[in-house]
Amino acid sequence: MALAWTLGKPGVTSTLLGARTPAQLEDNLGALALELTDAQVARLDAAGAITLGQPHDLLAGEPIRQVTTGGLRIEARR
Repeated sequence: MALAWTLGKPGVTSTLLGARTPAQLEDNLGALALELTDAQVARLDAAGAITLGQPHDLLAGEPIRQVTTGGLRIEARR
């Protein structure tokens, strides 16, 4: 499930497998066939969420963003 969740993330460019045996490799490759529902993805996103804290909070603030980007916003599309 973790591999399927990672594969579905638009910002992830590669997913690493950690198989030592052919059986583990087969299990890992099973993630390619697993389709998670929107509710499952949302639940996994919530479970994996972290608080970045400082200095991220300061740098993500409106005053700093205005100075560094002129207010430009880049948003990921799904």
